[in-house]
Amino acid sequence: MNRRAFVLTALSLPLLARTAAAASPPRVVATFSVLGDMVKQVAGDRVALTVLVGPDGDTEAYEATAADARAVADADLLVMNGLNPEFEPWLPGRWS
Repeated sequence: MNRRAFVLTALSLPLLARTAAAASPPRVVATFSVLGDMVKQVAGDRVALTVLVGPDGDTEAYEATAADARAVADADLLVMNGLNPEFEPWLPGRWS
């Protein structure tokens, strides 16, 4: 994911937040806490946010669980780093 894709992802959050009032909130998965904080600042409680790697976690050493894989598969939006291929090596296929 390059910078343009990151910007497009960031710009889609307000759209998701507006549509959340009509139905159940969109499911958003952030791969680590900094990105989760950004999502929370933009969308607030209008999305159902799951953060995979907490504030004290290491994304490079993290091992995804079955619940994490399900959360990613069921997500309406995945917010990930994408700038460094080694940062989230546990993401299948890396969607790049």
